[in-house]
Amino acid sequence: MTQHVYIIENFLELVKTNVQSRNERAIADLLKQKLTDLDCEVTEDGVGQLINGNTGNIIARLRGDDAVPAVLLSAHMDRVKKGDNIKPIVSENKITSDGNTILAADDVAGIAAILDGVRQVKEADIPHGDIEIVFSVCEEQGVLGSRHLDFSRLKAKLAYVFDSPGGVGRIVNQAPSKSKIRVQVHGRSAHAGNEPEKGLNAIKVAAAALMQVEDGRINESLTANYGVIQGGSSINVVCDAVEILGEVRSTVTAQMRQYSDTIKQTFSAVAQQYGTTIDVEVEELYERFYVKPEEEVAQIAKRALQSIGAEVRFTPGGGGMDANNFNKAGIKAIGLASGYSKNHTLNEEVSIPDLIKSGDLVKEIINEVYKLKR
Repeated sequence: MTQHVYIIENFLELVKTNVQSRNERAIADLLKQKLTDLDCEVTEDGVGQLINGNTGNIIARLRGDDAVPAVLLSAHMDRVKKGDNIKPIVSENKITSDGNTILAADDVAGIAAILDGVRQVKEADIPHGDIEIVFSVCEEQGVLGSRHLDFSRLKAKLAYVFDSPGGVGRIVNQAPSKSKIRVQVHGRSAHAGNEPEKGLNAIKVAAAALMQVEDGRINESLTANYGVIQGGSSINVVCDAVEILGEVRSTVTAQMRQYSDTIKQTFSAVAQQYGTTIDVEVEELYERFYVKPEEEVAQIAKRALQSIGAEVRFTPGGGGMDANNFNKAGIKAIGLASGYSKNHTLNEEVSIPDLIKSGDLVKEIINEVYKLKR
């Protein structure tokens, strides 16, 4: 089977598999078989039970030369909403959905690249050290699956996470910290026609507080957004409770934490002004990482990309990925693009030439790591 057919058929099969965060069972079972067919040792951890899901992280190992450093390849199995019943459309140079769903190239493209690269290594009998593979769950929910990963099960100190939009050649060597913000605004209910003066409209209190809070791009390293607000039960009842959900991200963790402290103070002051209470919860989801371009993990990727004729670009990422948790655990990790764009939208697409190149890239990374043989 040619490389082109293998990676495209894998991609199409996997995107047509219905998957949601916390319900990755179907794709996990497929991947366990595919990895077993590549002679990998395959296990599934118990993280699903910890996060109220039905699937754990898939951890696989293709054993190799013990004198060669192990390398970790990773992608995630879940996808954002509108990712069921995908009908991919293949044209000459790209794959799209039919416009009613996402394509789920984020992150099926990364999965397909890893499977294809390992296949090439096996079929060409290319020498290698241990190749470790992690296909994580619940990445789209605050990189939750890898947060609970048992890192003692991994040998690798070099990791490549195929989970970034853009053409092959893009290296993501920086990603921000992120916190989730949950605000509960308390009002007082009353009949809106008979005695509205006895009520306190939580919607107005929430609006007053939000007008005093900075959001959007606050500075070059800090962003915040309040994307969900919900409350109220009926138009004839003064609203007594509102929930606000938001986030804050920064490449400077201290700035993120300072922002969190500031919003707590702001909401507290507004609550005092209206004679009520406002509860603010801030949950840190993941920590920033930054890998210098001259570091070994980045230079390996650079040489591998150059060997397949790709233009190398080091860029920061605006979102988190499993690489955040790998770096926190002491495994040097960077993100790599595999040719998709417009992810998380109904216009998502993947470049077929780049998808094929991404499989070649996996093979070349494994080859470059072998050159580190002690």
